[in-house]
Amino acid sequence: MALLALVLTHGRPVLAATETECGDADTDGAATVTDGVLVLRTAAALAGGCQVSSRCDVDGNGEVTVTDGVLTLRLAAGLDVTPSCRNAVTDRTGYTTFSFNRRSAFGFCPPLDSVSRIVLTRIGDTVTVSGARVFRAGTPGDPNCLQEDIMTVPPAECVLEVDVPDRALTADEVQRVDAVFSAITLEQQRNPDCAHVTFDPCLIDELAWDNFAVTDFACGEPRLLPDQAQAIIDVLDSLLQ
Repeated sequence: MALLALVLTHGRPVLAATETECGDADTDGAATVTDGVLVLRTAAALAGGCQVSSRCDVDGNGEVTVTDGVLTLRLAAGLDVTPSCRNAVTDRTGYTTFSFNRRSAFGFCPPLDSVSRIVLTRIGDTVTVSGARVFRAGTPGDPNCLQEDIMTVPPAECVLEVDVPDRALTADEVQRVDAVFSAITLEQQRNPDCAHVTFDPCLIDELAWDNFAVTDFACGEPRLLPDQAQAIIDVLDSLLQ
């Protein structure tokens, strides 16, 4: 699969990945013999291999091949290799409007006490929150309990989607938002297993900075990896406490 070329609205992405990430197919923090086997599985078009294509494309040519498996095994053995893994890192702090929305997919399993949707609007140094909602546990029998088939984490008999008042962010909050938006890492290829198995997530996070939109869906191209999406959600949650 060819590495996709991204054209983003806020400058070109920087193609980068750390040497620690390169060859780390199981994302445990180091390239090992196990990772080499996983890379080779993906190269052979078998399921259960790499989860993050860019970390397995050790030579950076846009494909996961047997060569990448051999290079990963060399990394695991401490032999001389020049890793060339690439992902796209872009600064999204220049937004005018940012929106976040959690939508159901195969079922719906949003976390309680976490953001459901939110809009950030930036004018100069001022950032305002509007349209924010949070899933909360309610009292069973409350007529406002959502009637949809929602399986929250943790489970609740009654789920409420609560509105959060609009407000302007403090300078410290703006700084925290900018910090997490300043280095958005985009995985440019879908999870390789998407070619072999069906992914049925119960929740998809949708994020948009002006007219650039991305999700954390494993089969999306490009996509946010779960840890990147969670880092953004953690900051958004902190704005709604």
